[in-house]
Amino acid sequence: MERVERRSARTAFEGWVEITVGGATRLARCRDLSSEGLGLELEAPHPAAGERVESEFALPGFGVPLAVSARVAWSDPASRRLGLSFEALDVSVAELLQSAVAGRFQAG
Repeated sequence: MERVERRSARTAFEGWVEITVGGATRLARCRDLSSEGLGLELEAPHPAAGERVESEFALPGFGVPLAVSARVAWSDPASRRLGLSFEALDVSVAELLQSAVAGRFQAG
């Protein structure tokens, strides 16, 4: 397992993320969030590093789910963890993610 060095701030983020890989959809538990990606917990099998996935999740305090394309940055099936790196973010989605990481949204 090779982890990609984190380049941006992260925040704890507990919630469900629906990921779709090759037409199959699975539910993963989110551990943390940055403006560049997600840290997830997922039962094996994991998609391979570099594989493209579609993710869908709702930010805390923001009821509309986001659909974001990503690539698997790293995977460690033994610990049930993997990291996604977002791809080609729309400016408005990038701003929402930055606001969430900065704590500007409040749950409930």
